[in-house]
Amino acid sequence: MLTCQRLRAAVFLSASLLIVGLVLEFAGRSIAFPAPVMALALFSGLAALAILAVTFVTALLPGNARRLAECRKETLLVG
Repeated sequence: MLTCQRLRAAVFLSASLLIVGLVLEFAGRSIAFPAPVMALALFSGLAALAILAVTFVTALLPGNARRLAECRKETLLVG
């Protein structure tokens, strides 16, 4: 079950993992033995992509699409 809060959390987690991957890649270029750091950067970037893809596919499911359509209405009413 995908709710508005879980959708936001998944997007923020994906963005955070992508930023961590980029920072690790740039840090890996400046150390003597970069292979483990570069591997961790690669896995972080791939995990970010996987989380975002799974969230996108889950949001397209019929039950979730109807439920998520209400997210914008709720945020407009609250804000």
